[in-house]
Parts: sequence; C-alpha cells; structure tokens
Amino acid sequence: MKKIFLGTILVVICLVFSACGTDKVDIALSNLAEVRYNVFSAENDNFIATFMSGKRENPYIVNGICEDVVDFGMLTIKYKVEDRPMVAQYKLKINEQEFTGNLEYNTYDGTLMVDINRTVDDDANIELTVITDKEEISITLTPKTKDLEITWRSALEIAINELGDTYQSYINKGKLNGEMYVKVITDLNGSFDTYYWYVSVVGYNGSTNGVIIDPHTGEVIAKN
Repeated sequence: MKKIFLGTILVVICLVFSACGTDKVDIALSNLAEVRYNVFSAENDNFIATFMSGKRENPYIVNGICEDVVDFGMLTIKYKVEDRPMVAQYKLKINEQEFTGNLEYNTYDGTLMVDINRTVDDDANIELTVITDKEEISITLTPKTKDLEITWRSALEIAINELGDTYQSYINKGKLNGEMYVKVITDLNGSFDTYYWYVSVVGYNGSTNGVIIDPHTGEVIAKN
C-alpha cells in the first residue's frame, strides 16, 4: 500500500513539473517552425545571390503556433545598383536538376525571391542565371555552411541550455506554448561571409527570446 501511495505521489510531482520525463530538446523539435540546413551565396557588381534550404511551417506565420512543416529552398537576389529590376526570371541548376520561373518582388526590402520547395545537400553544385529585359547574368553559388563545427541540432541544444528558466517558462504540462526557429543568419549590409546560428522561441503571447551562437566554437554571442 505504501508503494502504491508513493507511486501516486511521484506521478503527481511529474504532472506539477511540466518537463518531468520529457526531454526539453524533444519538446523543441516537436514545435520546430523553421530550421535552415544550409546557405549558398555569391555576388558580382550587380547583385548578391543567396540560396538557403531547410524546413518551415506552411503557412509561414510567426505566431507561436507550429503548423505542418514542408521543405523549402529560398533563392534571394539583392541588387546593389540603384536601377534594380522589379521583374526578372531565373534558371537555377542544382547538380543535374534545373529549376526555372519568375522571381517575385519583395516590397518589404526590394529583393527578388522564389521558393523552389526543395532542400539540397550541403555540398551541392548550384549555378544561377538571372534574366531581365536588359541582361542575362550567370553566377556560381558557393556553399557557406558545409564546414560549420556546430550543427543546427547542437545550436538548438546550446540555446535551450543558455535560456534556462526562460525556456522552461514556455513549457506547460510537457508541451511548448510556442514555436522554435533555428536559422543561419548574416548581415547582407555588413560582412557577407560571416554567419551565425540564431535560435529563438516565440510564445503564444508574442514574446520572443533568442540566442546568437558562433557556428565554429559554440560560444553564445548575444542573448535577448
């Protein structure tokens, strides 16, 4: 009888402490709204081209609620010239597979972009041709993230440990009241070849807490 009573008490304690018996990383993985696996980029006198692939929720809405995730392969063209086009086509050759179509104009930042809905290997060969009414420019995109010592999964674990009680506050009864994002980021207006992991949790209430991590050392660069 005492053993039964003690077992009951332990069950109650587990229910009180929301993450009891449940790994914090597994909870995050179950609510992963976006993860960026890799980044490729190149630039010339006209534009900077970036391609990144991974998985993200669909529809993509940053609202703390994680929906179904799908593959994505996002190509972004950022023109450096003042007379930048609003309409252009693209040819994207990834290894032996070719993708073609129209680029969409992003009114928010003036970039041209398209999602081919595919993930690619870290060492993929990517050739890009951008076609406008004035010119046709071809460029080779090179991988920027294939030699990172810290993987996206490791970055997620580092961020969860760094956030500590803040991350724990999002968990209730073994569930995350929010969604997780693991991104490779860079400043296109700054050092083009410097990349970091940015891991963040967005709550139902709109709160956001994130960690920026050095992808080679695992050092936490910043936290908010």
